Amino acid sequence: MVRLLYNTGDKADAEALLQRMIDDPASDEEHLFATDFYARKFGGRRTGLCTELLRSGRTITVDDTHRGNPEAGVAGVLRREGTKVFFTENVLWHTLFGLLFWEELFENTRLPSGFDWLPHCLKDRSFRRLFAATIEEKLAAIASGSALPLILRTVAARWGRPNGIFSWDHVQVEALRAVLEGTDPVGIASIVRSMCDDFRGMRDGFPDLMLVQAGKASFMEVKAEGDVIRRNQLTRLRQLGEAGIVAEIGRVDYRFDPDQDYVVVDIETTGSWSNGDRITEIGAVKVRNHRVVDEWHSLLNPQRAIPAKIVQLTGITNEMVRGAPLFAEVADSFMQFMADGIFVAHNVSFDYGFITHEFERIGRRFRFPKLCTCAGMRRRYPGHKSYGLGKLCEIYGISLDNHHRALCDARASAQLLNLINQKRSEEGDIGQAA
Repeated sequence: MVRLLYNTGDKADAEALLQRMIDDPASDEEHLFATDFYARKFGGRRTGLCTELLRSGRTITVDDTHRGNPEAGVAGVLRREGTKVFFTENVLWHTLFGLLFWEELFENTRLPSGFDWLPHCLKDRSFRRLFAATIEEKLAAIASGSALPLILRTVAARWGRPNGIFSWDHVQVEALRAVLEGTDPVGIASIVRSMCDDFRGMRDGFPDLMLVQAGKASFMEVKAEGDVIRRNQLTRLRQLGEAGIVAEIGRVDYRFDPDQDYVVVDIETTGSWSNGDRITEIGAVKVRNHRVVDEWHSLLNPQRAIPAKIVQLTGITNEMVRGAPLFAEVADSFMQFMADGIFVAHNVSFDYGFITHEFERIGRRFRFPKLCTCAGMRRRYPGHKSYGLGKLCEIYGISLDNHHRALCDARASAQLLNLINQKRSEEGDIGQAA
């Protein structure tokens, strides 16, 4: 059509059609064609809406340890600035939709089979037609700001029941309250209306994070270097914006961030097998801007005997841990200490693996970015015959008076971290100067 319009002399309509294709392409190939044709025939490159969104997004400096999980890095930075952050992406909208229309979807609709929990009316787009009256009532409740009680009643009455819309483990009532009370309710209703019309078409592409400041909620799609914005993400950003809901792109700039919290951890255990052995002691040191700002320590009852050779190595006896708390009793305290920190240890996989298994035993997930002081010292201070903690402390004059006790080793590892971070900071300065 573009070529036909252009060849018949209708260049104005050809240009207008090209502009629409650049702003909202049906495919990557269509976008490539439109930008190329526009550049060749109309004497320049037109900035598409995608590019405009990327350029308008704010740049957020994130510690490069968060490579691979930039959303967590951005969340930590924004929380330090006083913003409440929820990881939402598609989960929040699926949850809102499923809870609001639970009766229509799962009480009044026959499911295809016991193996498919997604109602057929969402697959063939008949949902809006079948339940037009009740859908309008509930959309009106959203628009009037009175939908939250309906949702909370569903949570209380249906908790845990299988469905193909959302996972109960991901239900965040606080996030639902924040989006319903902190954004334009008419705008929320318009987004949900679109989901009623075409749930499968609206199933993904929503922004990664919801930010709440002074009771006002907004959304952010996080993009790191090398990331591209997909068409469905672009569409959702446009839909949210047109609905009066603030949605932006956060562009990640990876570099050393001195204000990032590093939690340097050391553990003592009953042995080296994380699946079978247990932790007897955890020591943790929080480092910010090259300074220790807090410490955390606890002996733990491993619920099994400590082997004699381990007692000889650590000095931790069965008598010392008999009255100590179980891991489940300190899990919340340790998680609060971690907050948005980066997990650091000497030979980090060992410590991280044990703590992850302890959380799994109590049915919880432990996931943080990691930094290894052993690997970091090998990379930035090469040439030593040994990179064991004791040997490095001897080389660099670091005190290690009570080796193989958790807090002592964590403090020593924190000093190694400072040596590593000093190099990282210098590398960042050189990169900026270049």
